[in-house]
Amino acid sequence: MCWRRFCARCRSPRSTSKAMWGRRLAYLAVLAAGGLFFIFFRGYLSYLVFLFLLILPVLSFVWLLLSFRFAGVRAQASKAAVEKKEPFSFMIRAKSSRLFPIPCLRVTIEISNALGGETERELLSFPFFAGEAVMEQPCRSACCGKLSCTVRRARGLDFLRLFSLPVRVKESAAVFVLPSRTPAPAAVTENCLLPDFAELSLPTAPGNDPSDPFDVRSYQPGDPLSRIHWKLSAKQGEWIVREGGSSAERSIRFLVECGSQLLENDCIMETFSRLAFLLVEHGIPAQVFWPEDAELGSQGFDGEEEASEILEVLLSRSVPPAFPVLELFREEHWKKCAHLIYITPKCSPERLTGLLEAGNAERVTVLLCGTKQEQEISHDVVIPVRPDRLDDCLAEVEL
Repeated sequence: MCWRRFCARCRSPRSTSKAMWGRRLAYLAVLAAGGLFFIFFRGYLSYLVFLFLLILPVLSFVWLLLSFRFAGVRAQASKAAVEKKEPFSFMIRAKSSRLFPIPCLRVTIEISNALGGETERELLSFPFFAGEAVMEQPCRSACCGKLSCTVRRARGLDFLRLFSLPVRVKESAAVFVLPSRTPAPAAVTENCLLPDFAELSLPTAPGNDPSDPFDVRSYQPGDPLSRIHWKLSAKQGEWIVREGGSSAERSIRFLVECGSQLLENDCIMETFSRLAFLLVEHGIPAQVFWPEDAELGSQGFDGEEEASEILEVLLSRSVPPAFPVLELFREEHWKKCAHLIYITPKCSPERLTGLLEAGNAERVTVLLCGTKQEQEISHDVVIPVRPDRLDDCLAEVEL
């Protein structure tokens, strides 16, 4: 895998289980040979050999019972967050009693990237030790995401490797591999740089708020009398009513949708991070929406701290949403915004048409990340973004 490297002492859990059964069969064979020796060769020597073979696994198991109660395993990370391709390590710390050291400790660890769902398990073996032993797993990730190291199972073995008992597991560890925070080479319009950009008014959309009129139209049966425009009705000779509007706000919104592939999700995170920190550099506030189970999570940012918090939340998302993000977004009654930036790995013509007809924003930009087919969907608002030429693609974006 591109995001980690295990040391040479790691072994497959399946091969270790087979080895334990092999040792048990070998012990039974030796015990049978000792029994035959005792039957056919009467004497003290054969008696002592057979007795020793019977008592030895019992003593080994009793030692294991005394030692495993004081044993424990925990995982730690050398750093809380790193940049891509920056080395770091997970440390597996095993604890054992000094009076009754555990003969052998085998730990099954699982390292996974939540952003892409990649998971792999390995087995670490700690030989006879007293006190504390540390095994370090050096890692280096070429893709961003939340890398977690979890101790799935820890078992203590006796001296003969015939028995095993579970050992307490205390905690796991995680490291955030962050995308680049270099501001994107996108163009920033003059409107975004106006003071109090997020609070400036926009032309309203049709709605039910009479205090925020959108337009006038002819009277229809059922319209309340309070909406009649009396002066205009007298001038035109017919009943004219005011049509209510819906409030709007001038702001930038991100709608971030991840896919199922690690590389395309890495491109999505790079795109969002660089655009977000471009807005932070210019002091432009924005709001971010992302799928969260069957709902949409949202949070605004206007500084580096808030943008970093949102980035960590997005990096922790493990699976694509079960429902289309655009349907979730349209079901919510969001105020109209100035610019909606939809970052996604796929967007069909039907979904694009629905997004444009929804009227959630004055302007819409769709960033199609990770695609290799630029002709998959052709529209003025769609900008394909490829990981190998990210700067060139982001230069086409206008905020």
